[in-house]
Amino acid sequence: MSGVNVKIMAKFSSGKFIWFIAVIGLLIFLHLTKILLPVESLIARIFNPILSGFYSISSSLRTTYNEQTSKGDLLAQIKDLENQLNQLTVENVKLKTLEEENQILREHLQFLTKQESEFVIANIISRGSIDNPVTQSNIIIINKGTEDRITQGLPVISSQGIIVGKVMEVKDYLAEVYLTTNSICKLAATIQNQDKTSGIVQGELGLTVRMEFIPQSEEIKIGDIIVTSGLEYNIPRGLVIGKVSQVIKDSNELWQSAVVEPMVDLDELIIVSVLLP
Repeated sequence: MSGVNVKIMAKFSSGKFIWFIAVIGLLIFLHLTKILLPVESLIARIFNPILSGFYSISSSLRTTYNEQTSKGDLLAQIKDLENQLNQLTVENVKLKTLEEENQILREHLQFLTKQESEFVIANIISRGSIDNPVTQSNIIIINKGTEDRITQGLPVISSQGIIVGKVMEVKDYLAEVYLTTNSICKLAATIQNQDKTSGIVQGELGLTVRMEFIPQSEEIKIGDIIVTSGLEYNIPRGLVIGKVSQVIKDSNELWQSAVVEPMVDLDELIIVSVLLP
């Protein structure tokens, strides 16, 4: 019985295939003879808006994809250019820093060669004391110490030969320098005026420098240059300290004083020299 069913199903399937081929052939014949032209036109009018919509959507998607791809490429190029710019900026800063340091070193060597003095050139590595770097901004730490023959009390000068402070604490490879604005830093000084007035220069409140113990009879003028007197151990005579910016004179006092303006910006020091005895 099952064999009969298979044969019937095979004949039925074969018949459907023949009908399908016949229909296709008929449609092709009618299309070629243009008999179906009115029907085809009607179908085209019905489906044209739908097909147009599909095309518009696909075109929009294609445009959006291309824009996103182009935007991604542009962002990648911008990122690459930013990286190159950052790299060039870092290299430029390094070159400027080296140029600045070389200029300072040349100035140091030029001055010290003329003075025929023994010296040690040192870099400032931090501000504040060795034990408490947060405080005392008028203290600097240099990268030279006892291993470089640095001892307490030696003068520290800028590249122009202006004294900026004294060595106060020394380690093997570090030294603590008190700047002239520090009240602990005291220097025996002379004013380059007619009387060659002598006195003591020391910092005041970490902000300014004053010259004290000037006799009332001495005449001091604004703009007078103050130098080291040479009356202090290991500090040679004639190192420039600064110039007088204000004279404080009271007739009831035994002494008069002068506010001293440093000849160098202490906040911009990078490299200093220590004069050896």
